[in-house]
Amino acid sequence: MSVVTWDGHLRIDHVPERGTVAVTLLTTEPASEVELRSGLVAGFATSDPEGPPTFVSVALRDDGIPDDVAELLGPRVSAAVADAVATGGRGGWLELDLGEVDGLAESWAPYRAAALSSAIPAPRGTLGAWAGELWTRLDLAGWADALRGPGLQFRSGRTGGEREPVQATWRLPDELAAAVGVDPEVTWEIRPRAGGAVEIDLGVRPAGGRANAVLQASLDDGSQQWQTFEPDPSGVLRARLIVPGDPVGVRFRSESRRSA
Repeated sequence: MSVVTWDGHLRIDHVPERGTVAVTLLTTEPASEVELRSGLVAGFATSDPEGPPTFVSVALRDDGIPDDVAELLGPRVSAAVADAVATGGRGGWLELDLGEVDGLAESWAPYRAAALSSAIPAPRGTLGAWAGELWTRLDLAGWADALRGPGLQFRSGRTGGEREPVQATWRLPDELAAAVGVDPEVTWEIRPRAGGAVEIDLGVRPAGGRANAVLQASLDDGSQQWQTFEPDPSGVLRARLIVPGDPVGVRFRSESRRSA
């Protein structure tokens, strides 16, 4: 596989009439693009499995880009984007240094894995950096179809039309698990709720004693509504997420304990 050289030339394109901003890191390498969630598309060079995003297009919210995307883009790029949006400008150019390019590659690593991997999401997370914390993203492969499929309806031993939960396991990156003091294996269980919503119950076992950070989870929908894993009576750490509509991925991150 060839080594890709990044010169750091980055273009910002603000399209007010569409309510979008695109950030392009120039390269001649072919790229693979993927819609990561509604309103967020990213592309990555297929020849560089450890490289930064070549392209990010994001829909504006409340006259700006979502906070999580701003954090992933880094302070200088997000500040330039915010300035273009605030002034109504069409954008411009930035020249990133090698450290900033490497920072983008590190921050966007979980999304890069989604863009360059096979169509079926892997059960093992890829490590990324998130505003000074560690993070990863995992998908529930086929879970929407599973919930709606005939295999979940009226299973033996169930009565009254109740549907049995779907459950399986993921694996967090070892570095993230160690940072928050848990076993890397995460159990997940999903079940339908009234009105078409879906409940995701996440569980992980503590390991290695008290850590300096806690584990949090959120839907990958830009809402930034993080849920901290809390112990149940058996000692398992749990978090519960509610998906109100279309299926989205689940993000996990460390959150450092703050001294009082």
